[in-house]
Amino acid sequence: MSEGVMVSALALVGASLVGLRGWDSRGYTWLLGLAGVGFLWAGEAVWFGEGGAAGVFLLLLGLLTLALASYLPEYLGHHPKEAPVYAFLVPLFLLAMVGVAQAPPGLPFLFFWEGMALLGYLLVALEGPKAQAGARAFFLASRLSGAGLYLAFLGQGHLGPDWIWAGLLVGFGVKAALFPFHLWLPRAHPVAISPVSALLSGAMTKLGLYGLFQAQTWFGPPPVWVGFALVLLGLFGAVYALVRGLAEEDLKGALAYSSVENLGLMLAALGGYFLTGKALFLGAFFLHQVGHALFKGLLFLGSGALSERQLSRLGGLWHRMPLLGGLVLLGMAVGAGLPPGAVFAAEWVLYQGFLFAPGLLPLGVGALALVGALALYFYVRLFGLAFLGAPRGEVALHLGPGMRFGLLVLAVFLVGLSLFPQQFLRPLGQGLYPSWIPWGLLALALGLYRWLDRRPSRSYGTWDCGFQPLTSRMQPNALGFSEPALRLFPFLRLRVGERPELDEPLERVYQGVGEGFGWATRLVQALQSGSLHFYLLLQLLTLVVVMGVVLL
Repeated sequence: MSEGVMVSALALVGASLVGLRGWDSRGYTWLLGLAGVGFLWAGEAVWFGEGGAAGVFLLLLGLLTLALASYLPEYLGHHPKEAPVYAFLVPLFLLAMVGVAQAPPGLPFLFFWEGMALLGYLLVALEGPKAQAGARAFFLASRLSGAGLYLAFLGQGHLGPDWIWAGLLVGFGVKAALFPFHLWLPRAHPVAISPVSALLSGAMTKLGLYGLFQAQTWFGPPPVWVGFALVLLGLFGAVYALVRGLAEEDLKGALAYSSVENLGLMLAALGGYFLTGKALFLGAFFLHQVGHALFKGLLFLGSGALSERQLSRLGGLWHRMPLLGGLVLLGMAVGAGLPPGAVFAAEWVLYQGFLFAPGLLPLGVGALALVGALALYFYVRLFGLAFLGAPRGEVALHLGPGMRFGLLVLAVFLVGLSLFPQQFLRPLGQGLYPSWIPWGLLALALGLYRWLDRRPSRSYGTWDCGFQPLTSRMQPNALGFSEPALRLFPFLRLRVGERPELDEPLERVYQGVGEGFGWATRLVQALQSGSLHFYLLLQLLTLVVVMGVVLL
């Protein structure tokens, strides 16, 4: 363990004790800030010194911790009842995630992995009865992930590589929201508090990606089918998540579906790397991780300033708080893949990887283009409904100096990564594009803005079909905005009317699995009759079956 990680671990333990013994926001801020600096120090040494994958995770975790150092104490001031518990658990959650990234494969790794899952569950469930569904989904996903990892770790040396990698794909894929195991993410995010959502989406899901990448070192190279599975499921999951997210009413729920989309692209890049070994895929894989952690952390923390998250009740926030609107616009522009954002740079490298790959992989370019178009539509809808137009409801804004500073930290690093992505990719020896292109695009955008701003303009009322004045009811609601696009995808069942709804098709599948499991458990319970003779008969039958298997 490096000195930076050691300093961060001690600072996190101290912060957790501060939270346990009461609430000292100033000391808590300094300790979290020290932990963030330690992570950055260690991550910079590992990534730029050795090119190690753990360095990328330490870097993005350091950036998120630095932002939370000032954001979290002020945010928890609005949750005085639960603040000490959150203040106690969040540093431990960070510590468990670092333990996963630093632990060797085997029992230490599984210990930190299970600890991370338990702490994540507690942080989601803390919101009370309204969070039960989300916490239960997180818990079930964690159990499924653990089962896959136990199969792989305990089966090493006994099972073939196909079984080992099937277990790894389930174990790490569930945590990385691999389609179709992604449903826990849109369930957990809307019920968790915003700082926890930022950590779940920005950091914890990346450990699933980290595990899949490191597994080739621990268990040997993956079979070919693993690479194809990651490419197909990643790209299909990205398209599916964006389409389903277009109908999401909750702002954080929609951001969760966007996370599934971004993680799908990262998994597709990793699959391309497994199949071809090209550094282009690896560059897209790592660059997208840091970019996603920054812009999604910015958006989740920004949503924490709102007392209301239902899109059909938002609107007009741009005029009430331009700073928050500008920062969210920056995050959404990067998330939409607009140049010169970090996600654009990562997708640019991924395009090249698919174009120069052999076999059928160039077909992935078409899926990437569809994802790009849907992502732009997705974020136009989110920003337009939440920040533009007339207010649809009463929304209180809580964004004090500490919270603003936390958002600005993420925004500054996001702009830096967008303007200098080639510096980040230096350890891979991966070229991107000439460094003047981002600056040229930025200058072009500023010039266009100045030109539009200087043009003569006049203010007049919007044509209102003869009805005065315009009301918020004349604006499209969350589902009305995206309904024309949703009808292009027949696998979604859209119900219109007074309360329009969109079903999640996969929920019916999981509901059927749950009912089957319930039937099996009732069958097992029926065997508990209390009769000693019946239990002896069952043991005799079991013995006969075991002997029969051995003799065969």
